[in-house]
Amino acid sequence: STAGGEPQAKPLAKELVQEAWTFGAPATHTSPFYNKARADGCFGGLRCYTEDLKGVNKEIKQIDAAAINNFYPHMRTNTVVLRNEGDSLYEPCTAETGGHPDWPQRGGNVFEEWRLHQEDDYQSRLKTVKVGGKSMADEDIFKKAYIYSIFAWRSYETLREAKASFKKSEAANAGWRLVGYFVDVNGEDTDPVGLLQEESTLDCAVVFTGTNTFSELFTSLVSYKASYCGFNGVHVGYRNELWTLTGKYWQSYIKPRLSSCRRVICVGHSLGGALCELFAACANSGHVGNADFDRLAWEVGEPKLLPKDFADVQ
Repeated sequence: STAGGEPQAKPLAKELVQEAWTFGAPATHTSPFYNKARADGCFGGLRCYTEDLKGVNKEIKQIDAAAINNFYPHMRTNTVVLRNEGDSLYEPCTAETGGHPDWPQRGGNVFEEWRLHQEDDYQSRLKTVKVGGKSMADEDIFKKAYIYSIFAWRSYETLREAKASFKKSEAANAGWRLVGYFVDVNGEDTDPVGLLQEESTLDCAVVFTGTNTFSELFTSLVSYKASYCGFNGVHVGYRNELWTLTGKYWQSYIKPRLSSCRRVICVGHSLGGALCELFAACANSGHVGNADFDRLAWEVGEPKLLPKDFADVQ
């Protein structure tokens, strides 16, 4: 076992997940997850959370409550703090900074705000993001984050609703289509997992759903440490959720299709973002032979366009 936050050891692991895109995600591990497939330890993609500055001197911070709901640090990746007025903060991940996995910081003037956790909060700010006085909304990383935010929030809808709203969205215009899907049902929890593919690149996105029931909110709150995928100190609620989601439906409806993807990214809002973080860390761990890794991981194959009229939806 390894703590997951130590300096990189050679050789590098095989990179199964190239990018992780998260929105208002809780943290998952006692030390920042390193990408064991890259020398700088950084995961591609972007971690987004919202923040409003209040008070006469902007000394009060209101932060998306989910992003600060436990005391763990986040994964090492590019990070943006999306503000509704003035400049947002953007911290690229480097070997030295890790993209500030310690953000958001707690303090006397820092307050959790669930009202900053919603789709409009993220999409409106991604559309108008400024950094250092300069508009960044047309930069590739923020344009992609906007498209992937559509994936994240459509995951809360039923398959019929999601297909209808997705067809009208900018994501469909960008050439993405649904190629895999299942719903895992445990008691009152219904957890959809989707797989989308971009027609032009053959890249794929695994989309995890956020908290949609009270019992899953409890998953977010139960934070004692457990082992997962060869890592110690993993948030037990997210460990249990990801282990469940990589069960029989994953084996049948998502995992075999990932071999046809040129690159794989993961996307998620809230709990879905935490699952994405843990998924990427495990997939890129190189822990072959570990039961959790073997359950989740896939063989990289020849990229090909997957059929969108899949008949085996659960």
